[in-house]
Amino acid sequence: APAQTVTKKANTLKVVFKNKTIKAKKLKKKAFAYKAVKVKAAKGTVVYTVKPIGKKAKKALKFNKKTGKIKIKKKTKRGVYKMKITVKAKGNAQYKASKKFTKTIKVKVK
Repeated sequence: APAQTVTKKANTLKVVFKNKTIKAKKLKKKAFAYKAVKVKAAKGTVVYTVKPIGKKAKKALKFNKKTGKIKIKKKTKRGVYKMKITVKAKGNAQYKASKKFTKTIKVKVK
């Protein structure tokens, strides 16, 4: 018998990105983390590609690929820090890989 082709369904991945404004005073004594990327209804493994924009952002921001949180290091100076984040779900036996969701997230320290 001929092999049956499985038509995979489109991935149901939904992504919500969130910018943040924080006071420099709050970062004086300790670091601050917040959920920058919310992932819903992903089929298969979720893959993050993260690229801090500029040297400042590379030093000040850290992205957690497991939780989707951005950590702002303590004593981070005032300014705008940017990070380009791409999210994709790999899919599985029933679902295709999702399209990529890319957004530049801004973290403002004032």
